[in-house]
Amino acid sequence: MAVALQEGRSLKSEFATKFAFWFSWWAVIILVGIYTGGKLPGRARWLTVPLGIFLMAYGLLLNSIAGRTLKKYGHFDIRKGIRKPEKLVTVGIYSCMRHPAQFGSIFFGWGLAFLTSNVYAIVLAGWYSFSALYFILAIEERETLREFEKDYCRFLAERPPFNPSPRCLREGLRALRNGPAPPRD
Repeated sequence: MAVALQEGRSLKSEFATKFAFWFSWWAVIILVGIYTGGKLPGRARWLTVPLGIFLMAYGLLLNSIAGRTLKKYGHFDIRKGIRKPEKLVTVGIYSCMRHPAQFGSIFFGWGLAFLTSNVYAIVLAGWYSFSALYFILAIEERETLREFEKDYCRFLAERPPFNPSPRCLREGLRALRNGPAPPRD
């Protein structure tokens, strides 16, 4: 009982750290975009604002599909709170890429930066993207590899970490509606 309780606290702490990473990234971009000079000229805003809205929507869609896929295929059951995954999810959007939710979070951050139409916020989003990529590939993947070992080694070899292809979105939506696709020969 004590081990399970300690593990639950550890997972909540880990989740809180990851949430703080993403939330602070977005908050800093917004603050830089609002409170610094460097606003783009009016004509450029006609491009950056719609681009920002598109990137934010795409990021939210990736996050939504990834989260719903994890929940449907046994990775996370919200009713039981934060806990370790039961199995490695490799269907739906996860058949195309390893980190769709985190990829969506990066797009969301870029969207916020473009929405502010601020050069400093856009440059900062670029730097944050590199730090997020490092975080995902160096820390998250190491944790998952420890958890799933050989299965995750195969998963690593079979798909890229990120894939912006519309085919991935279609595959993710299809798996949520109908179940996973039959294995390819």
